[in-house]
Amino acid sequence: MGKYRLKMSDLKKMQEDEIKKTLNDIDSELTILRHKASTGSLDNPARIKQLKKNKARILTLLNEKKKSQNK
Repeated sequence: MGKYRLKMSDLKKMQEDEIKKTLNDIDSELTILRHKASTGSLDNPARIKQLKKNKARILTLLNEKKKSQNK
């Protein structure tokens, strides 16, 4: 995965505001990379996959926190 992988242990240590900011940053970067991919000027296509996985990790963590608060 490389240096761009976010680990769940690191995410769990972060405050919720930081996690949401990271999620917004990932969304912004994904938008830019998708645009570059459509124009054919993308340098690292694997980066899109990494970002999507990081986004899924963050959303999973947020959903787990939300469910634990409801109990």
